[in-house]
Amino acid sequence: MASNMESSIYRGSESFFDFSCFTCQENDRNTEAGFYCEECSKFYCSKCVEYHNYLYKKHAILSKENISLWPDTDVVEQDKCKEHRKEKLTIFCEDHSELICHVCQFHNHQKCSHLVLISDKVRQLHQKGDFKQLSATIHAQHQQLIHEKDDLEENIKSLEKSYTTLLEEINALRKTINDSLDQLEKYTKKELDTFLVTMRTSIRTDIENCTKSITNITYHHDDFLKIKDKSEALSFIKYRKCIDQSLKVESVLQEMTTKTDMTLTFKPDKTIQQTLSTLSGLGQILRTVEQSHPAKRTTQNTDNRQNKPKETSQSDPGHQTTSGFKVNKSHPESRTSRSSSPGNGTSDLTKSGQVSDPVSSSSDQLVQGHQPGAVNRSDQIIKVKSSKKYSVKIQGDKSKCTIRGICETASGELLISDWNNRKVMLMDQTYKVVSHCDLPWVPCSMCSIDSSLVAVSNQYGKEVHFIRVINSQLIQDRILKFQHDCLGIAHQHGNLYITDGSALYLYTLDGRLVREVYKDTSSINTVMSCAVSPDGDRIYVINKRSDQLVTLSRDGTVISTLTVPGLDVTDSEHVLVCGSWSNKIVQVDKDGRQILAEVVTNNDGVSNPMSVYYSKNTGSIIVGMWDNNDIIVFKAV
Repeated sequence: MASNMESSIYRGSESFFDFSCFTCQENDRNTEAGFYCEECSKFYCSKCVEYHNYLYKKHAILSKENISLWPDTDVVEQDKCKEHRKEKLTIFCEDHSELICHVCQFHNHQKCSHLVLISDKVRQLHQKGDFKQLSATIHAQHQQLIHEKDDLEENIKSLEKSYTTLLEEINALRKTINDSLDQLEKYTKKELDTFLVTMRTSIRTDIENCTKSITNITYHHDDFLKIKDKSEALSFIKYRKCIDQSLKVESVLQEMTTKTDMTLTFKPDKTIQQTLSTLSGLGQILRTVEQSHPAKRTTQNTDNRQNKPKETSQSDPGHQTTSGFKVNKSHPESRTSRSSSPGNGTSDLTKSGQVSDPVSSSSDQLVQGHQPGAVNRSDQIIKVKSSKKYSVKIQGDKSKCTIRGICETASGELLISDWNNRKVMLMDQTYKVVSHCDLPWVPCSMCSIDSSLVAVSNQYGKEVHFIRVINSQLIQDRILKFQHDCLGIAHQHGNLYITDGSALYLYTLDGRLVREVYKDTSSINTVMSCAVSPDGDRIYVINKRSDQLVTLSRDGTVISTLTVPGLDVTDSEHVLVCGSWSNKIVQVDKDGRQILAEVVTNNDGVSNPMSVYYSKNTGSIIVGMWDNNDIIVFKAV
């Protein structure tokens, strides 16, 4: 308000204009400007511009018709002190890097040791050529921006073109698969036709034999009846012929009796369906980012009076290390050659049914890898506002429940595994158990595979059971057997991670070993539970013996270790860690270097937590506990 009053008094009127006449302002009048002189950098009203034009006939004047060429703000106001509106800015304080007037100098800058008149500063900059250098720098940056814009526009075109190409490749692959399936269908139907013809011929032959036998035995029997009372010799002869024919019929009947009824049945080749169930798509779409080497920056800070030493790096220019990742840089021939290409991985993936090793694509790591300064969703601290307990005990349970695993299918069904009672349970939206599936061994851990499939590890059986949710029922899908114990289990984009107490292994979904990711044989029970971040960049392993959360990169490199007392298992969505002995659920940053917060504790009713899961569908944290028939659902803020 004071500023408005001062401005009103200064301008001598209660009217305000976007642009005021400079000459009128000097005479304490407030008049709207209608002209702008680029040479003088001043605004004039219609009367004052006449005097200006008389004095400066060669100056170019811009009227309001060309207001788009006027400066964004009143240039006259720019050289006024913001604190002392009637005073001009005449001094530059280098100590504070601030433009001031003589009143500011008197009140606020008397102790400053580096005060320079603006006119002297401008003269120095001219002498040193800094103004010319600034213009050259801006021009160079302008050209760089234009080139960058052109490159980006070319990149858009290239991206659209690669998108179209990939669609064609996907359609072609689908056609190839369809053709292969059509060929298999053709062969199978041809085999069916062959069987039908063969069996039909066999049956018709039997029918002909039956007809022939019926005719023969009827003829001989009738002939025997006609002759038997007329001649003993003929009767005996006919008798012998009937006996011979009867023996032939008996042989025919015996042969027919040994043949079971001929039917056709179809036994599908399960390999096809099993292979398809292991795939998460027709192939992998890989994003490629080729880093360019921009021209050296020429911008200089002309007001900085200290020369800073130039930073140097002795690292390999062909590699870049970021948060534990070793990322290979590509060196393209052209900046406009950025593209997204599936490479050979798509065809190989489709033919073999295998999922490619996520470490094999360095360009994919470059895009998906953790970048310094990036905000990770997992690092956003979770807070809970309410909680509610739900009983999961069902009729027939012989022991109290111990919930060791919690997960959701991709379509949102919630499943929990009960260690004590050896079963997996399906819950509805009200957290009521609607179905369950009994297991031969105690379920150790559980993870989601696809929209309706989950995998459950069975420690002592050295097995992983796949269970599918169909119409609110749990159906056992298949079983994978291994040569080692199966404790922790996690899945990410077709990659199955399993721990056995001393190592972490990477498998395909059909049970083929890809590699050993991590191992610690320093003691027993070193590599227990595991989890994988949604983007696959981080793998989390629980070292139960040392109470440590070990964070690994895709290739198994140890990024960090963090001691969390009594920890048991993690949820990777927000890196939540159970402290089974400490009765706490803590949140850890994505790289596993520090505890961000204690999300829930014993004061919230948590006792010996054994499993924790963050539900994206409901925005809730679900906790399972040892020897407890309840789960606790915490609603997150």
